[in-house]
Amino acid sequence: MKPDSSRNSWEAEIQPHQTIWSRLDHGARRLLPGILCFFIIIICAAPLPVPGITEILPAFMITTVFFWSAWHPSSMTSPVVFLLGLSMDFVNFTPLGVSALLLLLVHSVAFYSRFGITRLPFLLSWLIFAFIALGVCLLQWSFACLFRLHILTLSPALFEATLCVGFYPALSVLFSWVIQKFNDREDI
Repeated sequence: MKPDSSRNSWEAEIQPHQTIWSRLDHGARRLLPGILCFFIIIICAAPLPVPGITEILPAFMITTVFFWSAWHPSSMTSPVVFLLGLSMDFVNFTPLGVSALLLLLVHSVAFYSRFGITRLPFLLSWLIFAFIALGVCLLQWSFACLFRLHILTLSPALFEATLCVGFYPALSVLFSWVIQKFNDREDI
């Protein structure tokens, strides 16, 4: 049986004849987005003299989970997304499971609609992401209102959705470059 040459080389299955180093390399490539997200969570939790660094964390994570779940789902699996969400809850002192639930919702929407999203032009996929980000941020706001038993102002949720939409083009370019570099490395 001939291997399918149209498949992405980064998603290729590990062959039994591969060395331990090539298997470790393949595993590290698959885990890279999750590990980088975890380090971003740790950096945002550190007492750095950067104003507003903790406020950008949810927007960064929503954008990152959406991109990797749609364009390279083997690198952003449900267990990884769940652990990242729990890590965010510990860092931000939010009720345990809220960030995990929200990130899993983003992951599910991106994962199950990836065949349609990845075929769309960039501006249309960005618009779809904007609606998803707005929905997730409004859901997060409603959870915050529910936990406090008080209607909070809507402006922080709208600001976070705006951050998500603003981060998407830059992170999309960066992550596409990373995928391309990994594919180039595989061809060597």
